[in-house]
Amino acid sequence: MNYNTVPTILETPEQVSELLITLTGIDIYKQTRQTEYVEHRALLCHILRNKLDMRWVSISDFIKSKGKSFDHATAIHANKMYPLYKKDRFDYYDKLESNFIVKSQIEYSQISKLEVIQKKYATLEKDYFKAIEKLSKFDGGYTPNEKQYRGLEEEQKIMYDERAALVLKSFEWKQNNSEYEIINCAT
Repeated sequence: MNYNTVPTILETPEQVSELLITLTGIDIYKQTRQTEYVEHRALLCHILRNKLDMRWVSISDFIKSKGKSFDHATAIHANKMYPLYKKDRFDYYDKLESNFIVKSQIEYSQISKLEVIQKKYATLEKDYFKAIEKLSKFDGGYTPNEKQYRGLEEEQKIMYDERAALVLKSFEWKQNNSEYEIINCAT
């Protein structure tokens, strides 16, 4: 392990992971389940969660962006397991952890919430433009009489509605009655 680094204040997950790789010489993003890699990834998750206050999804997204398959459940598990790994090699991990002086100016716990809001906004914006496009193509679907009706004055609309109600009532009268009465005739 290389301890000849000058302590610097780390502000981003990128800086944290670069320092961890520099200090240990272990590529924590390598697709392997070997113990030393698993334990050092667990340390990374511990630092990102407990010192940078990153959300689980943000941690997994960060690690995935480096080419390692990693979901939020894996991040949670790694963080839970880190104290056990540290217990077995306390001096090593304690000394290693002391190199990570973290000060976050960004509230990482809010980043994934912001990403969700941005995705919802993009979806709503897309739906909005589709609706506008449909409206621009919409002829109204009105008959010529309905279009003329919209141009009438209030008194004329009342008179029209009364007459239209009579016409609609006449349709009810003209409908065939599907029930027939059976009459028994004596012969």
